[in-house]
Amino acid sequence: MAIDTQALLGAEIIKTEEDAKTQTMIVTLLLEDDQTSEGKGCQIRFDHVTFYSRSEIQHAGLPVILEISPVVPEIDKNFDIDLSRKRFKIDTTSGIIVLEFSHADRIS
Repeated sequence: MAIDTQALLGAEIIKTEEDAKTQTMIVTLLLEDDQTSEGKGCQIRFDHVTFYSRSEIQHAGLPVILEISPVVPEIDKNFDIDLSRKRFKIDTTSGIIVLEFSHADRIS
């Protein structure tokens, strides 16, 4: 299933879990629609993550997603070069995240 990146704008990032052995990252988000109810939000699983970078700025509270773009600055790595992988640049209220992965699914 493709991820609707527009639906993620304004979501709060509650938690990220990384598994280096399987190269999987699970991100738990609280979507804007869920913020007024007591919903648990949603989880997105990124498979075969080969690059993850986070530049942070001081911010109080949970990071909020401001923009998601497939246009990513050049990634400096010399391993597992696969041009078919997807890349996201995620601007948040607490900094910028750059992520390279093969597949993403909403799992809850």
